[in-house]
Amino acid sequence: MSMTEEILEVLIGKYLDGEITPSEQRMLEAELNRNPKAEELLRQFQDLNERSSEVVTSELLARGEHPEEIFEKAWRHSKKPSRRIIKISGQMRFAAGIAAGFIIGLVLHFVLLSNTTSPIQIPEPVPVAQGNDLEAPGELPDFPALLSGQGDNVIRNVDLYNFTDSRGNQWIVEGLNENVVRPAAYYNGI
Repeated sequence: MSMTEEILEVLIGKYLDGEITPSEQRMLEAELNRNPKAEELLRQFQDLNERSSEVVTSELLARGEHPEEIFEKAWRHSKKPSRRIIKISGQMRFAAGIAAGFIIGLVLHFVLLSNTTSPIQIPEPVPVAQGNDLEAPGELPDFPALLSGQGDNVIRNVDLYNFTDSRGNQWIVEGLNENVVRPAAYYNGI
């Protein structure tokens, strides 16, 4: 099983940092025994690690500070918040909320007032049915149950239909449900 160069570099980095697990250590040793290029890469990384440690140490000692002091300063600096947080008491928060609501209300009031152009004009309704015939064409059904005036527990089978005409007016039409089934006929092409 061949290990990729990226995995090998990660394992060598963990080995040099002292963060390698025992299973990763076994994988690294097996690859070092099998691949001479991996051994050479380990030596190069060890050399780079030693030289970079020397540079960091010489730069820190040249300033006269110990590494622990520099890390402590950096740690203290990182704990300071970069922004100042203002703490407001409950009464101040309440007052700020009321003020914000008042300002939003005023803005909405004036924006809505400025957007009104003219009052809404309701168009005159156009009659849907025309003609003066009071009788519907055909024979009118006889509804004795509706005309008899039986006041108690009368069940009326009425369907309500809602439709909107071309001008946008909504209509509710009431239709009597006769509970009569009429057969439908199919004509080819219709």
